[in-house]
Order: sequence, then structure tokens, then C-alpha cells
Amino acid sequence: MKLFADECVYQKTIEAIQSWGHDITTTRDVGLSGESDEQIFAYAVKEGRILVTTDLDFSNIRYYPPKEHWGIIVLKVRPAILPQVHTVLKTLLEHASQEYFAKALVVVDRNKYRVRRAKN
Repeated sequence: MKLFADECVYQKTIEAIQSWGHDITTTRDVGLSGESDEQIFAYAVKEGRILVTTDLDFSNIRYYPPKEHWGIIVLKVRPAILPQVHTVLKTLLEHASQEYFAKALVVVDRNKYRVRRAKN
């Protein structure tokens, strides 16, 4: 799975995703730390990567319509529930393909994930 982590994603989450065998790059890796949401989104789209973020702004489908990207995973997380969110995220990534996320917004919390797809 090709993923791109926004700078707000916990390092422990990035390390977990890597340990599960996924290809994840970060804003720091590509020189986009401190850049706007629009630039981060554009990079993920250009590179064909699923954006992973904790920034709830990316869950606004009016600004980031699912039909315009390769997938956005919004993690609803805070340090106290990080292990629970990681469990849900791992299950999601184990059972889905790269194509599953295309044109979809996925919100992950400590109990479940919800998927919202683009309407044709």
C-alpha cells in the first residue's frame, strides 16, 4: 500500500504502518513540513498515495471531494487511545487493497472505520 502521512500523524503511527509492511512517506521526507493542506493534498494526488492524517479538515468532502483523490484516511486519535486506533487501522489495511481506497474518505476511530465513496 502506498501511503503519505501528514505532519500531524504521530510518529508511532508511522512506525506501526511501516512495521505492517506498507510504503509510507511523510511530509518531512519530501520537504512539505509546514505547507498548506492544499499542497499536501496535491502531492498525495500527484504521487498516487493515500493520504493519512489526523487533520479533520480533510474529512470535508466539499473541499476534498472523494472523486478527486486516491484516498484519505482520517484518524480520530489522541495519545490515550492510540493502541485502539492502531488495531482498527491495521485491520483495515490488512483487508483492503490500494484500489479500495481510491475515491474514498475513510474515518478511523478507536472502535471502527467508516467509508464514504464518491458518487458517480
